[in-house]
Amino acid sequence: MEIKLIPAYLKLEDYIQEEHQNQETWEKLMVEPYWNLLSQWAPFPVDYMKPLCLLEKEEAKQQLEILKQVDWDKVMSTFNMISDTLPKDDEDDMYVAIYPSNTNMPEGIYGTGVWGNIILNINALNCDFGKWIPYVFAHEYHHTVWGNHWYNLHNGEGLHGWFVESILIEGLADAFAESIFGDMEPSWHFGVGSGEEEKIWNIYNRVATLSFLPEETGKYMFGCEELGIPKNAGYYFGIKIVREYIIKNGINSMKELLETPLEVIYQSSL
Repeated sequence: MEIKLIPAYLKLEDYIQEEHQNQETWEKLMVEPYWNLLSQWAPFPVDYMKPLCLLEKEEAKQQLEILKQVDWDKVMSTFNMISDTLPKDDEDDMYVAIYPSNTNMPEGIYGTGVWGNIILNINALNCDFGKWIPYVFAHEYHHTVWGNHWYNLHNGEGLHGWFVESILIEGLADAFAESIFGDMEPSWHFGVGSGEEEKIWNIYNRVATLSFLPEETGKYMFGCEELGIPKNAGYYFGIKIVREYIIKNGINSMKELLETPLEVIYQSSL
């Protein structure tokens, strides 16, 4: 497998020249040239994963100039190091698209996995984005390796489509990133306070073995005031459960952890 970079941010040069910086312009210039390639392995339409138009003209100019100054060859070397740590048993190329964003996440970056390919959405006006690129890539890269192992090589054996599986998949991805960049503590690990942990976990246990559509899953993963779910609570419990499983079972191999059925990890948390 070879990792190939798609510098989609360079399309901002055309985007800035347009009369209107709106969703139609964004879709035509920034998304359409790459979307078929990025989503080529998706078994159903995944338009909800498309990078969104969030940039005004002046902000787009600023982000373009900053992103052009990044040493992308050095970044790619880090990506290859990460993939060597947990090789993907797949001969197909992996595409990593770099898109501008105005995300307000403290890290200045978030990732989107598109069925074997990756989008890194970067707010270049956040001075911390550079140091978080490797961690976020490692997280998204693990999703592709995990998905290839369980869906492509094992045909989804042992998977139920439960909500708790979504939590654990995120926890496993963070555990992999943490195994390489253990000194980094992403903001999404701190979504639940110690005083509310039991109450929130009880809510999760009631829906753990239900199957949700992506929108409903997102409420429990990212937070929903109406449901009483704090921001990023799903990520908080995902890494907590996986960490406890690693310690309890003396796991010292990310490959061994990758090959552990999600139901086994979930049962260990009960």
